[in-house]
Amino acid sequence: MKRIWIIVGIGVVLVGLAVFGVQKYQQHAKKAKEGEMRANLQRLRAAIAEFQADTGAWPNNLQDIVAPKGSTPTGTEKGAYKGPYLPPTVGIKGTGIPANPYADRNGPINMNWTYSNVDGTVISAVTPPATDPYTILYPPF
Repeated sequence: MKRIWIIVGIGVVLVGLAVFGVQKYQQHAKKAKEGEMRANLQRLRAAIAEFQADTGAWPNNLQDIVAPKGSTPTGTEKGAYKGPYLPPTVGIKGTGIPANPYADRNGPINMNWTYSNVDGTVISAVTPPATDPYTILYPPF
């Protein structure tokens, strides 16, 4: 009878450790998503700012910041564009636009990011889960 209680006790301890481990893993996964979104927004915003500094205009759309070298994106003067400002071989469907970790990575760009060509702001097109305690919504810069 004593052995059964020892086995039950060990089982309870192991289940408790497993539950604790799963919770910690989920917390780290949420933090990783948040970090990825922050880094991708910083990359996008830096590329948009560089485009604007070179051309004097905001990109018409996010694809303009990854246009091929020598392009003349809409609203810019010939020769002003010095891009691409992000590597065009990675990102959403190989466009160079980084994916939003809270959105469909294979979906269209406008399902990942909301961009305004009036003032160059870019924000997440997807609201992270409200239950995520590690979520910080990053306002436009």
